[in-house]
Amino acid sequence: MNIDLTEILITVISLVFTCVIVPVMAAAFKWLRSKTKNEALITALSEAETIATNVTSSLQTNVVESLKCASEDGKLSDQEVTEIRKKALDMFISDLSKQTYDVINANADDIGAWVQNLIEKRLLAIKKAS
Repeated sequence: MNIDLTEILITVISLVFTCVIVPVMAAAFKWLRSKTKNEALITALSEAETIATNVTSSLQTNVVESLKCASEDGKLSDQEVTEIRKKALDMFISDLSKQTYDVINANADDIGAWVQNLIEKRLLAIKKAS
């Protein structure tokens, strides 16, 4: 029985490759996928924050102030508040890119509630600044 050194070397290299390199590469790809997902989520949240700021500023300037001036007591009715919230949600969703919508929708339990909370947060910031 003649053992060829080349065969032994090939066997050892294939074992090392199978036992070490493949799991390391799998872990590297898993890390890369999670990093890409995290970066996509960070980008989506940043875009959402910008859009929420723009929507609330626009509504505050163009709609809320004119409705307040038109009312006798200078306050919005419950119906007007509901209509403004719906308009804000519609504006937000229409301004959002499809990619960002998909990322947020995949990570939020209820995108409508999440958007409403984001917009409410922006409105509170506007009120505090005034």
